[in-house]
Amino acid sequence: MRQQLLLKSITLNAMMIQILQAATKFNMAPEDGALPGEPLSAAETALYFVGAPLGIFLLISVVVYALTGERKEKTESKDSVLTHIE
Repeated sequence: MRQQLLLKSITLNAMMIQILQAATKFNMAPEDGALPGEPLSAAETALYFVGAPLGIFLLISVVVYALTGERKEKTESKDSVLTHIE
């Protein structure tokens, strides 16, 4: 029983090593024709992947709210603004 468990763990470890080696080989070669630029800083990354989507979401939310919000009916009141509270 113990030998079977040991054999399974060795086999599993060998498979994991092969998978990791294959994964690193795929990442080593750049794509044909790729011309990578300078890497993004942390601030640029946050701005591009967090700030911009959040800003677009807020802009769309404000536009939708403005276009679908309830509007008060304007009634001409004979009362003065100073003596009448709506």
